[in-house]
Amino acid sequence: MKKIKLSLSVTILLATIILGGFYYTTQISKQRSIEKQQRVEIEQNQQERLEKQQTKEDSEQALNTCIANAEENYSKRWDKECKRLGKLTSKCIDINELSYMEYLKKYELTEEEYEKQREITDDSIMAGFLDYFTRRNNECSCRLPTYTADDFEDYKDKLKADCFKRYPQK
Repeated sequence: MKKIKLSLSVTILLATIILGGFYYTTQISKQRSIEKQQRVEIEQNQQERLEKQQTKEDSEQALNTCIANAEENYSKRWDKECKRLGKLTSKCIDINELSYMEYLKKYELTEEEYEKQREITDDSIMAGFLDYFTRRNNECSCRLPTYTADDFEDYKDKLKADCFKRYPQK
C-alpha cells in the first residue's frame, strides 16, 4: 500500500510539474506575444507619426513653392509690361532676362570687373551675385498705371489664394 501511495504521490507530483511546465510555457508564450504586439504597435505609431510629419513638411514645401511661383509670375508680368511700354533700358532688360553669369558673358565682364563697375566694396564671394539680383528689383523696374498694377496685384492674390486652397495647412 505504501508503494501505491508513493507512486500515486510521485504520479501526482510529476503530473503537477508537467502541467505547471505547460502552464508556465503558455504564459511565457502569451507574454512574448503581447510584448511583440506592443512593439509592433509602437513601431506602427512611430511610422504613422513620421509619415504625417513628412506629409506636413511636403505640404508646407509645396505651399511655399506655389507662393514663390505666384510672386515670380507677378514680377515677370510686371517686367514684361515695363518692357512693352518702353520704360526699361536695354541693360535692365538684360538684367531681368539673363542670369548673372549670362550677363557677365554678354558684357564680357569678369566678376571682379562687375564689382568694380558697381563700386561694390564687400569682399564676400557672393557680393556681385547678390548685387545683381538686388539691382533687378531696385533699379530695373518702372511705375505702371494704377489700373494695370491693381490688375497684376489682384492676379497675384488670386494665385496665392489658389495655393492655399490647393495646399491647405492644418
